[in-house]
Amino acid sequence: MRIKLLHFFAVFLGKENMSEIKICITGGSGFIGTTAMEWALSKNEAINFDIRPPKILEHQQYWRYVDIRDAHSFTEALIEFQPTHILHLAAMTGMDIHDMSFFDANTKGVANLIRATQELSSLQRILFASSLLVCPNGYVPSSDTEYDPPNLYGESKVIGEKLVRDSKMPCSWVIVRPTSIWGPWFEHSYRTFFKVIDRGWYVQPGQKPIIKPLSFVGNTVHMMQHLLLHPDGQVDGQTYYLGDYPEHSIQEWADLIRKTTGRQGKTPVFPISILWGLAAIGDLLKRMGWSDPPLTKFRLKNMLTGAHYPIEKTQKIVGELPYSLNEGVLKTLDWMYEEKLISFKNSKNNFDTKLTRIL
Repeated sequence: MRIKLLHFFAVFLGKENMSEIKICITGGSGFIGTTAMEWALSKNEAINFDIRPPKILEHQQYWRYVDIRDAHSFTEALIEFQPTHILHLAAMTGMDIHDMSFFDANTKGVANLIRATQELSSLQRILFASSLLVCPNGYVPSSDTEYDPPNLYGESKVIGEKLVRDSKMPCSWVIVRPTSIWGPWFEHSYRTFFKVIDRGWYVQPGQKPIIKPLSFVGNTVHMMQHLLLHPDGQVDGQTYYLGDYPEHSIQEWADLIRKTTGRQGKTPVFPISILWGLAAIGDLLKRMGWSDPPLTKFRLKNMLTGAHYPIEKTQKIVGELPYSLNEGVLKTLDWMYEEKLISFKNSKNNFDTKLTRIL
């Protein structure tokens, strides 16, 4: 009854003006979500639904505590805001989790959102963020519905995708599968990659160049917003991979970070066999309590696994990306310096302060 009343008053008070863009971002306090909120707030009316407070103090007033696993409160919050577009980023991640209930946000959360769309007459489109891990790392499926998840996290994302594809939502939808994302506000993995290079510890695994699908977070959000707000039905019901173009090798990226932080020469090359031994030690240290050792078997395997995903489909819709690899590295190191995550003393002098804020 309360939900029906909220819907009635939303319509009565004129909150369904279709010419006004109102964006709801679930998971807007996370890594990608923080950048997405910066974009959304600069262009439109926006709100962040998350169980965590925002990372940026100025975003506090646009945050609402919402647990997407709670169908009733999630639906009420959506009806009250009456979004025209939803960027659904909220999810749980974890590569070594063996309890499927840990990923309820990825399954029940999606199901709750799909049901809530029946109460949102203003809603035009939802962008659902999925994952490359609906298939094994490095494997490029032959179709959007070919699935072979390597772990429970990937399985939860498969379930989410299937729920979306099988739904009868009154709005349009699009699914995205981001590649490896890096940039300001990132956590662990690639943050560690930057820190290891800054400290002079990083070595290139073997001589062979590894082309890995990567995306600077500013470019990722740029692609998402183009797909979310695309004016015609060309993107409806489609799946898009999100990655930077042109692609770069890991060594090219590492050399650029190394050079920007003031280190001389190219990244040293180590035999892969030695690195596997060091990765095994990293796994042992992790089991002993070190939460984020510089190298583990999972991280090394991820570094060594290259692939080319069909980014061309995305490129046709989005066009030129706003950030080059060099600009992404500069903005990331600048943020890390401000957050006291790196010791590079000359960063503020070397960075181009005229670079625009993300999006």
